[in-house]
Amino acid sequence: MNKETLFTELKERYTAPLAPGELYDVLAPKIDQVITQEELQKALKKDKLVVKFGIDPTGPDIHLGHLLPIMILRLFQRAGHAIHFVIGDFTARIGDPSGRTSERTLLSEKEIEKNKKTYLSQIRPFINVRKTKIHHNKKWLKKHSFESILSDLQHISISEVLQRDDFRKRIETGHPLSIAELLYAYAQGVDSLEIKPDIEIGGRDQLLNFAQARDLMKLHGLTPEVALTTPVLEGIHGDGAKMSKSLENYISLHASPQDIFGKILSIPDTLILSYLISFADIRTSEIEEIQELIQQDPLEMKKILGMFLVYITTGSEQTAHKERESFEKTFSQQDFSDVTVYQVEKGTTVIEFIASRKDLAFSKSEIKRLALEGGIRMIEPDEQSLEPFDELPQGTMRLGKKHFFTIQYK
Repeated sequence: MNKETLFTELKERYTAPLAPGELYDVLAPKIDQVITQEELQKALKKDKLVVKFGIDPTGPDIHLGHLLPIMILRLFQRAGHAIHFVIGDFTARIGDPSGRTSERTLLSEKEIEKNKKTYLSQIRPFINVRKTKIHHNKKWLKKHSFESILSDLQHISISEVLQRDDFRKRIETGHPLSIAELLYAYAQGVDSLEIKPDIEIGGRDQLLNFAQARDLMKLHGLTPEVALTTPVLEGIHGDGAKMSKSLENYISLHASPQDIFGKILSIPDTLILSYLISFADIRTSEIEEIQELIQQDPLEMKKILGMFLVYITTGSEQTAHKERESFEKTFSQQDFSDVTVYQVEKGTTVIEFIASRKDLAFSKSEIKRLALEGGIRMIEPDEQSLEPFDELPQGTMRLGKKHFFTIQYK
């Protein structure tokens, strides 16, 4: 494995079928926890597995952090297994309490319907939706009888449910905890009773929900699902915080190729390996070799990672190469001849201009943070740092590590 051919190799792996014996080798580095490893090894010997993944439509957009379980689904699909994708249009009315310090804001039916319409279009570039069984859990949970609920709940200990750290902390700090939230994991378990999966995939915060689903399946005489969880993806600032819209340290799946490539070029070197493992087919045996390549040339490895993420989000190898070429021409060669030109009114402030440009996709707080880090600068005619409320001068400007443009007054 070498950096000259690495992008091509990762691209070819991404679309190639996976033989049964290859699946675990690329799956293992992406897994955080398993219940249980023995059950997983046994399941992987089957010719056709039923693999379940569920997501509640609590927001309209998905970012890279949400994509980790989807990439595992893709591996199973490439190996010929059956994918069952559950859109939680019923459970979204409760809101998953996992890791929460307070109740979620209740969503209306209209908001849930609006959000769920965007989900399939957002995951379509990553898994074959036509070969995926799509479920909406309102179909069965809305009909679930009170009698059957009572029958199940008689076998679920409330004292065990309340041992969850997130629930216990809320009770200790006096934050409300609704009965509906206590039943969230049960509702998710009913999804598994309907689908009867061999394997369920989700983020690390889903582990306790999966454990209850396993218990419920045992109660009904079913083989309990194997639970696989993915690690939390660290945000692009590299400060240990998870990727989150609220922390503005995320990369949206709706972002432009330029924005995706640019943000990857700005990540700390310490994130390169975890991002490659999360989104590309990296085998366990290759991790040390990848680490060595990063140590030797972190900038080149960021370019490869940026190209790969542009490729998988756009489906275009040409676009990936174009973003790299554009970066190298503008940044490395200092050639600003073909950068975008913006016409602005004299007197416009830096923050007014940047925040008004949807194509730049920077919030006001992100702009202020960039300014503090010296990330907003004039390149020509004079090199200078800019503050958010400075009047925008004419000339060539750099925003972050990737965005270059020319300002002209109207």
